[in-house]
Amino acid sequence: MSEYNESYSTRLDEPEKIDLKKFLPDIRRGIKKLWWVVIGLAVLFAFQSYFSVSSSYQPEYVAEATMSVKTTGNAGSYINAQTAQQLEKVFPYILTSGVLQDVIAEDMGLDAVPGTISASAEEGTNLFTLSVTASDPQVAYDLLQSVIKNYPQVAEFVIGKTQLEILDETGIPEDTQKEQVIRGSYKRGALKGALLGLLLMCIYILTRHTVKSRKELRRYINLEDFGSLPYVRAKKRRKDKFFSSLSLMNGRVPQVYLEAIRKVCIKVTKEMEQKKYKTLLVTSSVSGEGKTTLAVNLAITAAKRGQNVILVDCDIRNPSVAGAMNDKGKYPGLSAVLRGKKELESALTTVKMENGSLRILYGGKPNDKNSSLLGTKAMAELIENLKEKADIVILDTAPSDILADAAALAKFVDAACYVVKQDYTRIREIRAGVQFLAMSGVDILGYIFNGDTSVRSRGYGYNYGYKRYGGYGYYHKPKRKQSKDKYGRVIKE
Repeated sequence: MSEYNESYSTRLDEPEKIDLKKFLPDIRRGIKKLWWVVIGLAVLFAFQSYFSVSSSYQPEYVAEATMSVKTTGNAGSYINAQTAQQLEKVFPYILTSGVLQDVIAEDMGLDAVPGTISASAEEGTNLFTLSVTASDPQVAYDLLQSVIKNYPQVAEFVIGKTQLEILDETGIPEDTQKEQVIRGSYKRGALKGALLGLLLMCIYILTRHTVKSRKELRRYINLEDFGSLPYVRAKKRRKDKFFSSLSLMNGRVPQVYLEAIRKVCIKVTKEMEQKKYKTLLVTSSVSGEGKTTLAVNLAITAAKRGQNVILVDCDIRNPSVAGAMNDKGKYPGLSAVLRGKKELESALTTVKMENGSLRILYGGKPNDKNSSLLGTKAMAELIENLKEKADIVILDTAPSDILADAAALAKFVDAACYVVKQDYTRIREIRAGVQFLAMSGVDILGYIFNGDTSVRSRGYGYNYGYKRYGGYGYYHKPKRKQSKDKYGRVIKE
């Protein structure tokens, strides 16, 4: 153990680095996982912008007139290049002057001009486009007429007498901007949402330092590699969770997974036989990595190979072995045995196998308070008792990086096996969990890489859902023959 700890500590101190070569694959994985976030935020922001602008939109009516402006003198109206250049500068100035504003307000019988006035000139000519904007169409039109009417008398004091010739006029305007404004609002909203989604995706990619392959995992933990279990995408067609479960009790588990779990079981049991170990603890860094499914499948596989196996659900806070076995019965749990409220033999549930036998001690009802029992003398005595009754005792425990349950149990068992799920757990969590478990003194035999997507490249073709089992319709569990043991408990066959 000291050799392992020293080797492991060296790796633990190594800083985590971002591998630029794997950045593009990380982006692909990030897009695959979070594409719905980008689309969802884009849609959400688009709707939010649409309703926000629609509810607060204030219509604006624009009345316009295109005109020519001429100065007049003793020789009549005239315009030349110099005059046109002068008008180009002076005309907009006069329109926005306070003098004209006051004259227009007085003309309309108001205290202030009820809108905005602007003008644009066609360069090098005396042609101008006069625009008036107001919240009411009639007011906009009246304001335009007032400007045309009163401009000459104000301009006379600046550039002399002027003459306006109206070439084109819009009349009473209609609101043509609402559709464009609203369309532009939800487009901008969708863009903002998409950019936010992409930002979150980038943060996810840059901060989620997970293990992407078995080769990468070997660089971080100095443990034996027992192999990998392929990722299987199950098509869930029923409310029954067990229908898509990877437990070997589910007859629809793909052959590729069966073969992989068989190889893993052989490696683990062979290692235990060589070291004369009888008790094995199965754990992981965090929940959701598949430790319970692995513990159940290891127990089932070993039993089918002719061994006498006892499986114990030691995850008292979140017992899940019963769910993995699809056993909905109510049985006394581990805590009841540890407290002396139930005899061990009466608490064990027997599952008959073709060659060997499998007995299970379920976890019972979830209870955080009972977790303290795992490190007691009663638990140590229970494990020793189980060793006498079986060839192999497998214990499913809580994640080692979250709770101290695994480390407490590790003191009483011979060996431990670690489960790591591909692209799921952060590297620092894996290393911390393994180190915490190693500090208990248990012999960590190795790790199993779960959910390995690289199986696809080797031509296993797992991505079929359950189609290869087509023709059978929905899966129905066959009826089991039932018998009772000497304690009156039902024995599954």
